[in-house]
Amino acid sequence: MDRTIDAVGSAGQALRWTEFLAGDVGPRRPTSRAERTAAEWLRAQLAWAGLDARLESFPAYATFAHPQAGPPLIALAGDAARGAGWRRVGTALCGAALALALAEDDVRLRPLSRLLARRRSQNLVASIPPRGVAKRTLCLVSHLDSSRSGVIFDPRVAARLRSLLAITGGALAAEAVAPVLERGRSGRLAVRAARAWLVLALMLLAERELRGSDVPGANDNASGAAVTASIAAAIAAGPLESTRLVLLVTGAEEAGTLGAEAFLRARETGEWLFLNFDGVAAPATLRYLPREGLVRTFAADERLLGVAGDLAGRRPDLGLEPARHLVGLTYDATPILALGGRALTISAQDDAIPNYHQPSDDTCGVAPDVLARALEVGRELVAAVDRGEAD
Repeated sequence: MDRTIDAVGSAGQALRWTEFLAGDVGPRRPTSRAERTAAEWLRAQLAWAGLDARLESFPAYATFAHPQAGPPLIALAGDAARGAGWRRVGTALCGAALALALAEDDVRLRPLSRLLARRRSQNLVASIPPRGVAKRTLCLVSHLDSSRSGVIFDPRVAARLRSLLAITGGALAAEAVAPVLERGRSGRLAVRAARAWLVLALMLLAERELRGSDVPGANDNASGAAVTASIAAAIAAGPLESTRLVLLVTGAEEAGTLGAEAFLRARETGEWLFLNFDGVAAPATLRYLPREGLVRTFAADERLLGVAGDLAGRRPDLGLEPARHLVGLTYDATPILALGGRALTISAQDDAIPNYHQPSDDTCGVAPDVLARALEVGRELVAAVDRGEAD
């Protein structure tokens, strides 16, 4: 790649980095060699721009299907044990499946995820001190890995993923109290439906692993990595006045925000502010997300929301709007918000995210104008934070 064509921090640079990550490196499945290659390549680009970035390794796994499949498998094993006459064992297993699912929903616990994390991923991290006294720390966040396709990400199914996950939780709860429910006819029907649903959920996860394909991830999320890295490269040449800037480009986000969680466990970030860029080059409206999460949802930081709202009103040319409803799965900001941190996500989306976790999420699906506006939104938000508008 000819680094001399585009100025550091420019929209042209961000577009070229997006195209290189999605086109030349290609699919970047969590914990894969390609994910590592992408992280090392981006670190080299930042070094050329004068920014000393490092790679921080952490334990991870390649797919969210593994921890997601655990509770349904345990529940169905418990049902089989009850059918074989081991009622206490079966009931204990079904109760454990529900408890495990609830624990996995809490980023402070996630015992199954930590047990399964036997491979390695990495975060790309850099820090830029301010010109003056540091009054605050702002972390720009994005993820470098890409996802895998499957029936669950068909647009007709993906729009209902939150409801489907809620139904799975209800099915696990029904299995846990099946001995009580089965005393009545309607209860027996509910338990049978719960078992059928758990089998279907496992089949959908298996289909993704066996028939899906690793996707290029141009929008999700080579674009976000390129935007945050471009902003950081420009700030390295001209640091902020009173804000320490941290760049965090995570790995294994698509496996379940593992990189963000590893970063949070290793640091005390209670007073930090986080701006997350995820999928900011789709042909859709550029939005900031007032809430995010799956079954449980979390509100974005009120002051960062105010800064984003002020920017949208002051710069209508940026086309920035608040999200109308929840789209997609979790984001890297989700574990931050779940732990009480201050974060806000920027993403290009409408009623759906174009090419979401599909093979069509390639360089041909990138909207350069949206990417350029996302870069400008990032610059404006960083400048507003440095002026103390989110304090």
